[in-house]
Amino acid sequence: MKQSSIKALLSFAILFSMTSCLKKNDMIGLDTSARSNIIEFANTGDNVATATSTYPRFTTDLGAVKSGDTVSFNVNVSYSGSNDAPTDITVNLALDTVMLKQFNAENGTNYVAPPAAIYSMPQSVVIKKGTRKTQVKVGIVNNNSFNFNVNYGLPLTISSSTGGIISANFGKAVYSFSARNTYDGIYMMDATAPMVDVLNAGITGWYPVKMHLITYSGNSVALYDGVPIYTKTYGHPIQSGGSGSYYGSFSPVFFFDKAGNITSVTNYYGQNSGGNKRSAVLDPTGINKITFKADGTVDHFEVSYIMTQSVSSPDLPRTYFHEKFTYLKSR
Repeated sequence: MKQSSIKALLSFAILFSMTSCLKKNDMIGLDTSARSNIIEFANTGDNVATATSTYPRFTTDLGAVKSGDTVSFNVNVSYSGSNDAPTDITVNLALDTVMLKQFNAENGTNYVAPPAAIYSMPQSVVIKKGTRKTQVKVGIVNNNSFNFNVNYGLPLTISSSTGGIISANFGKAVYSFSARNTYDGIYMMDATAPMVDVLNAGITGWYPVKMHLITYSGNSVALYDGVPIYTKTYGHPIQSGGSGSYYGSFSPVFFFDKAGNITSVTNYYGQNSGGNKRSAVLDPTGINKITFKADGTVDHFEVSYIMTQSVSSPDLPRTYFHEKFTYLKSR
């Protein structure tokens, strides 16, 4: 009798632990015939929230999105259990910013709910009779309200349903997304004139080399060694005494206008950064222009810029760069 009681308690403990865990696959690891059908957000890719997070997060890289264009990602809503939906089930969806605050606190993140001007989605969906899942498309538009510097997370909740029981864990979910501007990609970086370090003749350019240009804002990209060549971070590779190196606290960010001009250059780490107080500035005497392909995508651009440092005197020009970036492919 005592042994039977212990077995029963162990079985209950295992069952309870399984219902408390967040899932990675579409179904919670239980015998679905032993429970009522659940209304929940099914996986859209893997759940990338931390193991201790109350609610899941699914993420989407929207790729390069031109100004004015709309792209979309999917949200899956499921009638999870042993049976198909016995009738049409209407599921109502709502934004839950309170849940997003809790998610950020539990995951150490800083996601922001997107403004209404940049997304669109239905407020309700229907899981059809005889099925178990339906898919919602969330549209994201790159307009003046889209801020490339913000980490967007769409916090959704199943507010009500005409059938089934709303899941405690998966009745809410965060859908994070990011977009790339049209300049983003992998480029071949080459020199159109020798790189000159006026303080150290032993430092020379490292060309040609593949580099990543990563979206910094809607109209700018930052230089990143993502291949990697040497830096494995935001930085500009150089040769120092014949060995690979890079300038610390320095990586250029290129800003473009709609006409294809490079209007300014700044330092990814902030102007006057590091012990040498390094900055990046555009050299207006050089070529600072994009050449586009017939379809409007980037073929290549040329840019001239200067790394300055003010550790010993105000805005001392340290290094002159004259470069050509030829687009190879998307990241």
